[in-house]
Amino acid sequence: MQRRCKHPVLGRRGLTLIEVLVATAIFLGSLTAVLGIINIGHESRLSARLEAEAVVRCESVMGEYVAGIREMTAVSERFEDNDEWQLTTTIEDADGTSLLKIVVLVEHMAGDEANAYFQLTRYMRDPQLFLDAALESEASE
Repeated sequence: MQRRCKHPVLGRRGLTLIEVLVATAIFLGSLTAVLGIINIGHESRLSARLEAEAVVRCESVMGEYVAGIREMTAVSERFEDNDEWQLTTTIEDADGTSLLKIVVLVEHMAGDEANAYFQLTRYMRDPQLFLDAALESEASE
C-alpha cells in the first residue's frame, strides 16, 4: 500500500511570489508600451488635424486674392475667428514681368512657436495692368 504525502509544501498548487512579481513586471511593461503608442497616435491625430486646417485656411486666403476680394498688399495678422492662427502674406514683382508672386503662409501658434503651418505660392498677372489698360482705352475713345 502506498502512503500519500500530506505535507503542505510538497503537494501544493499555485504561484510563488517570484512568479507573481515577474508577471506583474511584464504586465506593467506592456501597459507602458501600449500607453506610449496611444499617446503617439493622439499627437499624430492632432498634428494631422492642424495641418489640414492650415491647408484649408491658406487656400481660402489665396482664393480671396485671386478673386480680387482681398487687396494686393502684404499683411501679417491673426485670423478673426481664432487668434491661434496667424496669416503672413508677401506680394512682390516676379523678375520684372507683369506677374506678381503671392506667398501666403498660415501658421498655428502655440505660444511663440508654430506647431503647424502651410505655405502656398502663386504667380498671377498684376490686376493693376488690366485696370490701367481699361482706363487708357476709355480715355482714347
